[in-house]
Formats: sequence, C-alpha cells, structure tokens
Amino acid sequence: MRNLRILTVAVVLTCICGAAARHVSLAALAFGQQRLVESPTSTLVWQGEKVDSEGSVSPDGRYISFTDWDTGDLSLHDLVTNENRTIVAANNAKRGELKVFAGASTIARDGLKVAYSWFDESRDCYELWIANLRGEAKPRRLYGAQNVKWLAPRDWSPDGKWIATLLSSKDFTQQVVLISVNEGNVRILKAGHWPGDTRAFFSPDGKYLAYDLRQYSASARDVWVTAVDGTKDSRVVAQRANDVAMGWSPDGKYLLFASDRTGSTALFRLEMYNGTPQGAPVALKPDMGLTKSIGVTSAGALFYGTQEGIRGGSIQVAPFDLASGAATSPRDVSTSVQENNVNPNWSPNGKYLAYVSARGRPEEAPVIVVRTADTGGLVREIEPKLQGGQLAGWVPDSKSLLAVGRDLSGRRGTFRVDVETGEASFLFATPYSPTLSMPTLSVDGQTLYYWNRINRGNEHVFLARHLASGVEKELVRRPFLGVLFLSPDGRFLATETVDLNTNERALLLVPTDGTAPRELMRIAAGVAPSDLIRVDKGARVGPASWTPDSQSFIARLQREPEGPSELWQVPILGGSSRKLPSVLEAHVFAFRISPDGRRVAYRVKESEPALPKQVWKFEHFIPVNSAEK
Repeated sequence: MRNLRILTVAVVLTCICGAAARHVSLAALAFGQQRLVESPTSTLVWQGEKVDSEGSVSPDGRYISFTDWDTGDLSLHDLVTNENRTIVAANNAKRGELKVFAGASTIARDGLKVAYSWFDESRDCYELWIANLRGEAKPRRLYGAQNVKWLAPRDWSPDGKWIATLLSSKDFTQQVVLISVNEGNVRILKAGHWPGDTRAFFSPDGKYLAYDLRQYSASARDVWVTAVDGTKDSRVVAQRANDVAMGWSPDGKYLLFASDRTGSTALFRLEMYNGTPQGAPVALKPDMGLTKSIGVTSAGALFYGTQEGIRGGSIQVAPFDLASGAATSPRDVSTSVQENNVNPNWSPNGKYLAYVSARGRPEEAPVIVVRTADTGGLVREIEPKLQGGQLAGWVPDSKSLLAVGRDLSGRRGTFRVDVETGEASFLFATPYSPTLSMPTLSVDGQTLYYWNRINRGNEHVFLARHLASGVEKELVRRPFLGVLFLSPDGRFLATETVDLNTNERALLLVPTDGTAPRELMRIAAGVAPSDLIRVDKGARVGPASWTPDSQSFIARLQREPEGPSELWQVPILGGSSRKLPSVLEAHVFAFRISPDGRRVAYRVKESEPALPKQVWKFEHFIPVNSAEK
C-alpha cells in the first residue's frame, strides 16, 4: 500500500505538471533512489553584518535568534519583515565596547522561549538564561557555576524539559550536558578534553542527541549520537574528512551532516534506526561553503549560516635580489584551494619552510606544514595537541618548532613541538599575546624573549627569560610594541613602536644585552591619538625580515591601510636607510628572507573581498516515504 501511495502521487504530479513533473522525478532519483515531493531548493533569506550563526531558527521558520554585536543585545530577526527586535538588552555604556553580552542561543520547539548564554565582565562568568519571545521577556537565570568559563546552549528537548548545552570548565574539561529547565540541574552526557566548538541536536522523539567532536588525532570532526538515557554513545559518522552535525529530519528517520569528503563541503543524510546508522550516507547538496546549522524547522527546511571566515591565502617562494628587493618567478608551495596558508618561517639551517594551514571552518584547529626549502616537497604535517595553537617560529636546532597555546592539562604558554613526533613540551607560561607579538628563542636556545602587557594594559614590555634559571630581565617598555624579530646573530630585536607625543610610529632596535634601545626610522601616523596603537589604521612602518649578515633588516612602510608597501633596507650600525625600487602589492604579507639570502617566502592574500555573512534555507530534500511516515 505504501508503494502504491507513492506511485499514485507520482502519477498525479505527472498528469498535472507534464514534463516538469518528469524532470522532478528524475532529479529525485539522483538524490538516493527515493522520490521527493518537489525538487530541492536553496533560498537566501538573510545577509549582512548582523547575521550571526550562533542562534537558531524558530520551528515555523519565521524568526532567527542572534546576538547584536554592536550592542551585545539578544535579538530576534523576522525573516518576513526583515526587521530586528531586541529581546534582552545588554545596556552597555558605549556601542561596540561590550562588557555585557548575549552569546549562543536556541529557540524552544514551541517557539515561545529562547535559551541563551549571558556574559557579565563584572562577574567574569558565563551563565545560562531563559526569556520569553512573546510579550514581556522576563529573563530568568537558569544555571551558572564558578568553575564554568564558557557555555553555549545548543538545543531544547522536544518536550521542553531539557536544554542541551556545551560547557567548558576552568580546568579545561569540556562537557556535553542536559540542563533541566525547571530546576537548573545538570546531567552530564559526555566529558573530556576536546578543542573547538560543537553543535548538538535532539532527535524529534527526544531519545537521542547528535553532536560533532574534533579528535586530537586529527583536525577533522566526527559525528556522534548518544542516548539521552545514557545507554548508548557511538560515533556514527567517522571518516578522514571533516564531518559536522546539522540536525534531524522531522520524522527522526534521517540524521543530517555536512562533510568535505568530496573536496568541498556538501550536505548528506544518514538513515537512522534506534540511534544506529542504516546504510551509507546519501549526498543532498554540494558546495555549501563554510557553514553552520541554525536548525531544521517542523516542515523539514534546513536553515544554515555561511561563515565569513578568513580570506584565503597562499604561501609563495621566489628568488630574491637584495639590491632591488625584487622577488621573481614565484611558486605556490601548495596549490590546494581548500587551504588558507599563513605565517611562513624558514628553519635556521635553511633546509625547511614551515607555515600554518587552516582548513575547514574557521574554528577548526590548523595544521603546521613543513616542506623542504629547495624543492617544496612535503616533509610533514603536524597537528600539535594544543588548543588555540599558533606557530611562533623555529627552535635554533631546526628539529623543533616554537608554538604558543594551551595543552591538555590546561597550561597556557610557549611550547617546543618536535617536528618528527608532533609532541609538544612545555617551556614557559608566557602570557597570551597578539599574533604580531609571538615569543622567540635566543640563538643558543637558552633564553626566551616574549611580549607582555603591564600597567593595566597601558604599557608593553619585552622580557628575556633564562629558561634554566628562571631569571628575567626587562629589555624595553613602551606604550606599544609589535613583533619580536631576532637578528640571525642574536644581538638585536627589531620591532615597531609609537610616540604618543608626536603621533608617530617608529622602528625600534632593542639590544638583547639589556643596553638602551634606539630608534631607526619614523613616520607620521596620520590618525587620531586614540587610534595610534591600532595598526589597522593610518600609516605604519615595521620590520619584515633580517638580512643574513645581521647588519640590516628590511622594513615595510605602508602609507595607508590595505595599500601597497614600500621596502626599505635599514642599517643598524649607522648610515641612511635605503628605499628599494620594488614595491609590495597590498595583498602580499609576511615577507621572510631565507637564511642564505637567496629566496623569500611570503603570503599572498586573495584580493577578492570576503563574502557577506548569509543565512540560507534548504528545503524539499526529504524523500516522500519519509515525509509520509
């Protein structure tokens, strides 16, 4: 009878729509040998700066909850009127300076309430709150604990009694928990140490929770399903690719997930029965981009946000002429368009080039790639067991890399990462520093030079710490200090600084023996005094790379942000700086000369502007026999 009903539907459609219905039927067969009521369609429903993929869609598909990051308010976007409405106001004193703000949010299955995370800087904590979406909001604090440093509600149970929430504790334990809506009690479904964010979705019958986790052994994610009663927890989508949970079909028969296993991110469905996969995944939609699910409506439409992410880029290596500053006949070290490569670093012995390669969603942990300097051949891809890990450079022996981040035990600081094994060993608890101010090691590997902020952030300092004895000395203190570029002979650090009195930016040479620093070059910033320490505004000059003899370094001078750069050779022992004939285009960054001075490695950023943040609706992709169930 069931097959007869399906056949009857197909016949009626054929009679009514003629050739169009026949086209729909053929298209449906391509999506997994089951007929669809209509052809799958994608519709752009919202785009712009206010788009925030950390919220959810209402069950009827009309509203999306989001955080207004100009004000910190919890807000609701109406997809019919294209208007935004504040649900809970953060009441920050100054627009853009958020001391109180809403975070992730999720709308209940009845569409009447929203759960959201709430941060208050004065208490330095995240809490879980609930508010009404109709009438007066009446916000109610549901959960908060001293040991919780971050939380994100992900989904309401269908009966409205539980909220699936991701918790991150101050001991760096991550937990997927259920929080009772009535009492605020917590039930732990899964706990461990895993990096990055995760999404979680209740099955329509409320018996299972699907979520994705990144494993430390790989940068890719897998999709898990756990029984809410604690009887089952299994990995249902496990592949070398990056797999991300997207939701369930309204009847609970299919689990939806996104995967880059085909080369670009595509949407798949996996038939499920009692929390167990049935058969192989079926592709539904290709080329979704960097995406996050915002939820599936009661009618079976998937809403997802495309992430702005970071602009793509490649690392190029080219022969280099110091006299002109020219780099000729460049070659890409990797031709994969799925990678965003940054931060090239030559090994001290000149044999290798290391760089960071980001793949997948922006929050995924990047890998460190090591290639041979002469041919560009791949030596190794390293996935250090560090959360928030960043490449700072090489250890002088050229056998290890220097990285900053946080290890499994929660220690934050600087680590030595073995190139052969990828193991990270702790060196020192350096404070968190901007990407521009990564620590570096002395040429004998015994002293760590690092950046810190003091006097309530109003001053920056460079410190030298002898690793064996723990003895430290301050090398320089200024209102602003930039990158730490150590000369090949280890005698000097080159950096950039500012002069608050003259509104100028300058090159600064800092001797590592503790003697007085001296300025080498100045330029008028052309910005308001309040913006002087913001390197993304006005003119700036900063070191780019030392020459192999340590007698000079190449400085990059930008007269306007996002504009082309002049190259200057700056001597350190007297004499005038020399402007080189060559100019760096605006999309060329991280100019690094090889130890032998014959090559240069640099990053080329894609010139196309970043795509706007968007929300899409994908519908009519559920097979007829599933929709009828």
